[in-house]
Amino acid sequence: MTYTLTISSQGQIIIPSQLRKYLGVGPKDQLKARSDKKGKIPIIVIEPPVSWVDRVRGVAKGVYGKGEKYIERERQTWGK
Repeated sequence: MTYTLTISSQGQIIIPSQLRKYLGVGPKDQLKARSDKKGKIPIIVIEPPVSWVDRVRGVAKGVYGKGEKYIERERQTWGK
């Protein structure tokens, strides 16, 4: 999807709320931007501040309960 970013008179870039929610960024977060000129049109890529792996790490924490108990239950099923 393409979004339109607006540059204020002070050089600040205004990012639409839909894009901010998608990237998961808020005040004081920093984004990485890199430019690439392919053909006659320059392209700017905006990246979230952390990798996607870091963002989802731990989201399932506690799903299996305590790890030791889960492992022990699994080991008990090995001989069956």
